[in-house]
Amino acid sequence: MSCIDRNKKSISGGLVLSNRDDINDLYNYSESLGKWCSILFWFNVIISLGTLLLNSNIRNFFVLIQIIGGALYIVLKSIDDGLFWYNAESARRKNNIQKAFGIIFSEMETDGYYNNSLKPSVTKYAVNTLESNFFSKYIAGKMLIKSALKSILAVVMMVIVGWYASNQDVLLIIVQVVFSVYIIEDTVMLSIYKTKMDKLYDEAFTELVTLGRESKKSEIWMLSYVVEYEAVKAHYKIRLDSTLFNKYNPELSKKWEAIETKISNKNV
Repeated sequence: MSCIDRNKKSISGGLVLSNRDDINDLYNYSESLGKWCSILFWFNVIISLGTLLLNSNIRNFFVLIQIIGGALYIVLKSIDDGLFWYNAESARRKNNIQKAFGIIFSEMETDGYYNNSLKPSVTKYAVNTLESNFFSKYIAGKMLIKSALKSILAVVMMVIVGWYASNQDVLLIIVQVVFSVYIIEDTVMLSIYKTKMDKLYDEAFTELVTLGRESKKSEIWMLSYVVEYEAVKAHYKIRLDSTLFNKYNPELSKKWEAIETKISNKNV
């Protein structure tokens, strides 16, 4: 539940920048709203400090501006979660199925988004997901520091407003508390998301890399893994930071190539 930047590769999940990625265009709308949410966060910080330093007449105007800014933040986040982000994630899920089983499931196409040489199968479907899982857990971990700092700043602002605001500034206090809670919630959700991504990855690594089993029961587990991974993404709505992805992509790509080679060797 966040207007954080987005999720692997296109910020949604993959290895190297694709030669073609129609779905990435859908994520651009979500990323734009995420940037506006970030702007609104800093706008709220500045307005909150300014409100405490101004006289009562101008202060009332600033409180109104702060309310509008907070409401706009919630509206943008809701539009992103329910429309742009959902549409992009839906298209990505369909494309994963399309690439994994070699079928035409959508007119939207990608080239080079998933990187493994396995033949169309349930195993390929799971390995595609493992690739996304690999990038997601790492970038989410790197995002935690920045997210925690924003939450600390939100708490500090809430305390400052509560301490210096007068009895007539109840509305200002309420607005600041509500906004701060949203920011803190983002950090909590990101932390839980990171924990779940780590757990899913460890389980899948054991199944696909360490054991490399090919059986009916193993295929059932793989399908369960993909469903759980997509459920976590859908619930927590974390947008992985594109700047961090671009920074660590070369390093992560090399590591994934080594992992993919091990998987391919076990499934020859």
